Amino acid sequence: MSDQTAILTLDATETFVANLRQRSVPKNTIKSYAHDLHLFVQAVPADLTEVASEHIQTFLTSNEDHSIATRQRRYSTLCTFYHWLIRHEVLTTNPMDRLDPIEQVQREPRPLPPETVTKILQAIPASNLRDRTLFTLIYDTGIRVGEALSLLATDVDLRTDDEKIRVFAKRQRERTIMLTAAPESVRLLRRHLKQSQITSGSVFRGDPRYGGSPLPLEYSVVHYAWQKYCRAAGVEEATIHQLRHSRASQLLQAGVPVTTVRKQLGHRNIQSTLLYAEVDQATIKHDLQQYQRRKGRE
Repeated sequence: MSDQTAILTLDATETFVANLRQRSVPKNTIKSYAHDLHLFVQAVPADLTEVASEHIQTFLTSNEDHSIATRQRRYSTLCTFYHWLIRHEVLTTNPMDRLDPIEQVQREPRPLPPETVTKILQAIPASNLRDRTLFTLIYDTGIRVGEALSLLATDVDLRTDDEKIRVFAKRQRERTIMLTAAPESVRLLRRHLKQSQITSGSVFRGDPRYGGSPLPLEYSVVHYAWQKYCRAAGVEEATIHQLRHSRASQLLQAGVPVTTVRKQLGHRNIQSTLLYAEVDQATIKHDLQQYQRRKGRE
């Protein structure tokens, strides 16, 4: 390229990803960004200054086989990437400003019945303390699986009557999760940390007895293990993320204030939390029956 002032798109994306690593962004988030930006580099001009809104729009919408969720994720990746470019004065104009957001269809949360979760957790062999601790913690607290996998030993505080963990949500927003209502998670965390002799680094890592790495478990490893336990429990359809849905719904149904649930789940918008209050059909039926009885007595 003859113009020495040209900014290579590939160089910019690689620098951006390296910056994410320096900021200790969760590993799975970095992998997602890197994957999307790798495809982006292949689809747009090599000179970053020549990448226009039209190129980005084509990249986001050209493949009709991609789900809305995939396109929305890539849109979000590029928003973050271009925001970083502007903030570091790599570019002076943001082509993303001319694009309409890709709206993702809002689906109702799908909580799992408590008895189903119990069957799955009981299907985990007692010898696999790490997995039982991981999935119980996600269920008891409603944290995201990525937040659980990024958990460090220094983020865990198991002092009696003040048990809590610190997690980092999307965009590195930190929040504290109280374990007051999660005694089983506290018990398992204590056993897991003691048995594995983990005092620093990742809480959930590969088993060293089988050549495991001290680095956090990969999501693919956890996903495979979850599916295996579901099959052992005779549960055909259940995702790890539904554990989060289940916890949110249970808290709201128990009368826990929505503001508390929002804080626990790490929702930025309270409307996201309120979705969980709308999915319990049994409660809806009960409330309507109560209304009809009161009306009949008038």
